[in-house]
Formats: sequence, structure tokens, C-alpha cells
Amino acid sequence: MIIAGKRHFKMDKKTLYYFIKEMKEAIYGAGEMALGYRGRVRNVKKETEELLNDSNFVKKQREAKTIIDEKIQEKLLLAASKLLNTSEVYVDAEEETSRKNLFSAKPTATTLVIDPIDGTLAYLLGRDCFSICVSLFENSEFLTAFVYFPARRDFYFFKDSAVYCEKGGELQKIAAPKNKNSNLIYVNNRVGEQITKNLITRGFQVINDADGVVVWPDALIKCIKGEYKACIFHSPQTRDVLLGAMISKMAGGYAYSWLGQPIVWPAGGRIPNVLFGFNPIPKDILLCLKQP
Repeated sequence: MIIAGKRHFKMDKKTLYYFIKEMKEAIYGAGEMALGYRGRVRNVKKETEELLNDSNFVKKQREAKTIIDEKIQEKLLLAASKLLNTSEVYVDAEEETSRKNLFSAKPTATTLVIDPIDGTLAYLLGRDCFSICVSLFENSEFLTAFVYFPARRDFYFFKDSAVYCEKGGELQKIAAPKNKNSNLIYVNNRVGEQITKNLITRGFQVINDADGVVVWPDALIKCIKGEYKACIFHSPQTRDVLLGAMISKMAGGYAYSWLGQPIVWPAGGRIPNVLFGFNPIPKDILLCLKQP
């Protein structure tokens, strides 16, 4: 049962479990649709805002769009509309498609976040690192999230206060990494040059996303595995860092602002600055993030 009212809205466990079960199936179906067109669909492109420090690769990545993005989003919105009280749910989705109108036009206590194909440029190029991303937030609380890599058959999701990966029908609970001694730090290309210099001065090796060799989801997976000490993002879209949200729910995991405060998840849109990783609290990294 879903209780209406922005301040008192609360999704009960039964409704949430049913949502998780049914959305998993919808996402699996969307993944099969995506695979059928991977590397064979046209880039129709989209207009995007010019952001300072965007590399050519990042610009191409942000401009990439296919009709499959829209078809998958519509499929997922339809599935969600059958599971939620749509008048009490706001949608933050990558594409402007008609089924967004099934949901509240104004922000509410509950936000459904959808990125139908995260990594559209990789998808166009036939690579395997694209994913389908869906999450549900309530009053800034992270309820559940799904990140599915159809070409890899890796399905990450969060439920019951734990993170799981399902592959080939086998379910594995993901534990925090045992090795936290890596000196590798991942940053997106909007992170300032001075901060990168600060990190290098303190002995860290910095991996930048500017050339697309390591994309955001793979960087966050490397963080989960302990290969990266932390991932630092400047103004990412919430829907693009759902694996980071999962990190924050794992034992010892965190999602901090650059000031060292726990992230308060917005109702969609961008997070100003965020640092993902595992304890202990990275005081040395936080010092590097202080603006000169």
C-alpha cells in the first residue's frame, strides 16, 4: 500500500519487493531488445549544453542518442506505471518520452530514476560496457537500484540493505573489498586540474575519464572490487552513478560530498560533487579536494 502526501509518503516492504521483482524482469526484457540493435542502430544525436572542460570524447558521449534509448525508456515507464501509484511518483529520465506523462509532473517524495542506455556511444560502437539503469528514491532515501549490463549478463541490484550481482541465474551477494590499499583514484574530466595535481602530489595515480578508456560504471565496479581506492565525480547525474549509490549501502562504503559530509540524494538531476569508496575515511583525499 502506498500512502499519499509528500511528507508522509511511505512505501511498504510488500510494495517495494513486488516492484523489485517485476522491474528486474522488465529490465531483463529491455536488455534483450537493446542487444538486438547493438552496433547496428543510427546515432540521431541530441543537443546538449556546453560544459567547461568537456573533452571531445565526453562531448560525443553526451550527444549520442538512438531510437532504442526512447523505446527502452517507454518500456520501463510502462512497467513501472503498473507497479506504482503514478500520481505520487516523479520521474527523472534521460529521454523526453510520452509515458513520462503517466507520472506526476512535479517533484514528489518518491522519484523514479531511469537511464535506458547508459553509455549510448559505447552501445553505438558495439562495446559491452553499456547498461540499463533504474532506481527508486523516497525522501532522499535510496530504496533500490538496478544496473544491468546486457552484453555481459551482469545484473547489479540493491535490496534488503545488500548489493547483489546476478549472472547466468546465479546470485552473489557483493561484499566490501578486502584490499583497500590501491593508490588509484578515478576522476571525471570536470574535476579541476588543481585537484588532480593535489592527488598526484600526495602519491595517488589518477585515472581520468576524458578518453573513455575506463567509463564511469566500470570505474565504480573497480572500486567495489578494491582495484581503485576511490572515485571522484564533479556534478554527475544521479542516474549515472547508481553503482556509487550501491557502494554507499555496502558495509564500510560511503558517498561523501567533497566537504566530507554524507550525500543527501536529490530528487533526480545532478549531485554537485561526490566521492565514493570504502572506509577508513579518506582524510588525505578530502584535503586534495579543497579548492585553492
